[in-house]
Amino acid sequence: ALGKQTDLADSFSKVGVLCISVMLGMFVHLFVVYTGIFYFITRDNPFGFFKYILPAQTTAFACASSAATMPVSLQCAEASGRIPKPIARFVIPVGATMNMDGCAIYFPCACVWLAVLNGITPTVANYIMLVFVSTIGSAGTAPVPSAGLVMVLTIYNSVFNTTGIPDGFEFVVGVDWFLNRLRTVLNVSGDNIVAASIAHMVSLEESDTSTHEDEEVVGGEDSDE
Repeated sequence: ALGKQTDLADSFSKVGVLCISVMLGMFVHLFVVYTGIFYFITRDNPFGFFKYILPAQTTAFACASSAATMPVSLQCAEASGRIPKPIARFVIPVGATMNMDGCAIYFPCACVWLAVLNGITPTVANYIMLVFVSTIGSAGTAPVPSAGLVMVLTIYNSVFNTTGIPDGFEFVVGVDWFLNRLRTVLNVSGDNIVAASIAHMVSLEESDTSTHEDEEVVGGEDSDE
């Protein structure tokens, strides 16, 4: 526990390493991976799109829940003028429950940090398993505040073959309220970027026209009969 620590400066410096590593991973994912995907698909400036989703990002940081942010995300998506309502109402709700990239980045960092703190040296197999389990487990994480703490314990005990709560987990709990907000901002941003990318690739007008033509053909055949 925090009260039993004899060197608080060293303890807080270790926690700082955890926070910086998680924030660096999220920064790279948002401004390299997401913006790269957006530019590659749309050939447009991704930062011009970010200004439309800023209210959703602010709400995500405030409430730390993708599910609670979903109404604001839908409003931002439609207000951007790039995402039709049908696409926004399909992609964003799905993303709010399955797109947990922030958790997929956070889980390996937290687990490796706890392992090193408890004297465990992760092997290559541990790293591979962490990446695999974190990616799968992140999709099953509930879109509510601090739900990732349960997954951190589960993944840590599964990968490193331990039981119970490891030493130093109280520090993870102490900083999770802040990192959880950053994870939610990343997840919500990804939902909107993916929705915009899909909207660029899919033409609803062509789909509606073809459907209307098919209905007319079917109606004409029925009248002939």
